[in-house]
Amino acid sequence: MMRKCVCGKTITLNSRLCSECAEIYGLEPNEWPEWLRWMLSDIQRDVQYEHTHNDHVSIETGVTYDSFGNMKAKPKFALRGCRTETHLYEDRHNH
Repeated sequence: MMRKCVCGKTITLNSRLCSECAEIYGLEPNEWPEWLRWMLSDIQRDVQYEHTHNDHVSIETGVTYDSFGNMKAKPKFALRGCRTETHLYEDRHNH
């Protein structure tokens, strides 16, 4: 997985700045401008969110998750009784 530097260049996940931005701003966070620290915090928050929530994505349609993250089957609904009969549709033009 790759991430973006504040300038928009693609960098590795371990890096916070590309080599050019590291040359300009340095590698010490306490020397960076406030806007740069805020942007890097936002980028890091997005990366952590993707990392922690990527496991919860499911492409199966028959499975859902409860509030604890446990898998459970989706309920199946069946039509019973007069819903399957045609007499419900005979006079629908009256309604």
